[in-house]
Amino acid sequence: MMTTSEAAPLAALAGLTLITSGVGVRSDSVVFESRGCVLILADDVSAGLVAQRVAQHHTVVVFAPGVDVRDWGPRVTAVGRKVTHLHGYLGAFQGEIHLGDDVTDIGAASPNPGRFFDLVLDLSADPLIAAEVKPYGYFAPGADEPQLAQALASMRALVGHFSKPRYFDYMAQLCAHSTSGVTGCTRCLSACSAQAIRSAGDSIAVDPHLCQGCASCTLSCPTGALTFKAPDRPTLVGRLQTVLADVGPGVTLVVHEHASDPLTKMAASDHKVVFFQVQPLPAFGDELWLRALSMGAAALVLVDDDSLPAKTRALIVERVVQMQTVLNATGFSADRITFVKEMALTAWLGAPAARAPVPLPSAPVAPLKSWDKFKRLAWVDGLRQLGGTPNAQPQPLSAGAFFGMVQIDTGRCSLCFACVNLCPTRALNARRESLQQLVFQESACVQCGLCVTACPEHALSLQARVASLSLSRMTSVVLHQDELLKCTSCGTPFISQKMLASSWNKLKDHPELSKGGRGALKTCPSCRQQEMIEM
Repeated sequence: MMTTSEAAPLAALAGLTLITSGVGVRSDSVVFESRGCVLILADDVSAGLVAQRVAQHHTVVVFAPGVDVRDWGPRVTAVGRKVTHLHGYLGAFQGEIHLGDDVTDIGAASPNPGRFFDLVLDLSADPLIAAEVKPYGYFAPGADEPQLAQALASMRALVGHFSKPRYFDYMAQLCAHSTSGVTGCTRCLSACSAQAIRSAGDSIAVDPHLCQGCASCTLSCPTGALTFKAPDRPTLVGRLQTVLADVGPGVTLVVHEHASDPLTKMAASDHKVVFFQVQPLPAFGDELWLRALSMGAAALVLVDDDSLPAKTRALIVERVVQMQTVLNATGFSADRITFVKEMALTAWLGAPAARAPVPLPSAPVAPLKSWDKFKRLAWVDGLRQLGGTPNAQPQPLSAGAFFGMVQIDTGRCSLCFACVNLCPTRALNARRESLQQLVFQESACVQCGLCVTACPEHALSLQARVASLSLSRMTSVVLHQDELLKCTSCGTPFISQKMLASSWNKLKDHPELSKGGRGALKTCPSCRQQEMIEM
């Protein structure tokens, strides 16, 4: 059996902290308990040799077609069937066998309370868990002997109690995922390399045991409903202010995740370059990219050190391209924000473009209230502080960008305001005065698509774009309007001509309404109710 001193380094490599006592465990920590029962999944009887190696230190349960346990020893239980579904994490793995409509839970084979398995060694040709970032306690080494040996060593270390931080905070009231059963934004679900996020009705649910703190979800979230806990936005802004105040404006800010030797040497050799470490890199979101430039950084370089998950890297590339369009639309050079491989960083820093003088930010404008709390306000405020010369013509972006325009087919829209009722950011609003108006504020729109999906007339569509004037000035426009008709009984304006026509078209065959014709809809709800009482 491994000692605590031997196990701790391996546990740390797995991203967990071994708990030797209750001392030092934070109240918001995520705790795992592993008794050491290993579930081995395989395609055939070749799993037997591996099972015997694992059984030297663990209780083992093998599921593989054709297995025979007679020669594998007393610590091995074998079942000759193929597991088809697997989910869970260290100390809480569950599996099922699906044959048509029949589902069999394999938990009865586990010696643990609760019918869970603690660790999984998946030797299948097609591993059951396809997530890019695997759950703690899951190993799929394939036929690679060095990887198998490493997996066996790590499994020996992963017995006991472990903890890790809860990396994220979630504010459901800011989430644009779903409302009233209508699905909108799914960016965080697509960005999560650990498959830790799922839809949960009108909100999302993040499994803290599966989350391994890559922060891709917080970078992808357009509203700030998902935020990274440490470092959080106020902490990073405070660090930025200190660093840039010390060196003055005009430096290149290099944001990196790991302090490798080449980076350390570069940082010590060039006073025009400031190295700023953030772990994980996506916690330094695009709203902070703008903030750094508005504080006087001449350029912002994000470093790709090859440790990033592929989904995270693709997301950063996408956001950098979008932000370069924003810079162009504001009158700045696009290469003031870039994403560079670590091995190419020296060449990039030596390029003339990286040393070209840039205009200093204009005099600061009054900051927006609560910009430090809400992501969209932080983003817009960073753009306002950056200044520049906004282009009057909007610049198009690829579909899926997190800001843009809502387009409307006025011939279809009846001003029912279903879109207003579902809009999570209040980018769409209703005005009811002498005219009934649908009003849109582009700086608040996160392109979640709830309005498009919910519109009963199919009158709305999204146009991803950068309209720098509308964004920085936070202006509103009237998308559609119509005259309000007055109640024929009391004279109160209550319905638009469009809505009256739409309502009549839908209800004209109703037997009660057909008696009074279209005029039956021209009395307001209060007068109609009073008429019914008096009948």
